[in-house]
Amino acid sequence: MNRTTIILSVLFLPFTVLAQDLNHADCLVKSASSWGKPCAKCETYTEVYKRDYRGVYQVELKNTCHEAVEVKVAMQESNGRWRTFPIKALGAGETMTAFACNGTGKYLYWVRRLNDSEILLPSDQEILVEYRDRR
Repeated sequence: MNRTTIILSVLFLPFTVLAQDLNHADCLVKSASSWGKPCAKCETYTEVYKRDYRGVYQVELKNTCHEAVEVKVAMQESNGRWRTFPIKALGAGETMTAFACNGTGKYLYWVRRLNDSEILLPSDQEILVEYRDRR
């Protein structure tokens, strides 16, 4: 009995160590992106009062891990400012979409395990100040 317990412990020890060392930023991957697709929140118009989606950049991010994470995303607009999104919880396999109405194609994200109080995600103001001059 003790021998079986020891063998099982040795076999499963690497899995518990890996789970503790998991970098939750690795859980989030870009699953899709697009330019020019319609976006209800973007209100850029042409001269004839028709909505113009040519500058819209959208990115879809997916949680590939087996546990829930919290995500903060910022998308860069062509004027250099960052469009920020509220912190969103994503369960295993779930996706979220973020957009920039006149995007550059650049985006930033921060990830932490759900309800992890040791990792602080940046506020909108921190993102706007810290990244304002980065193009």
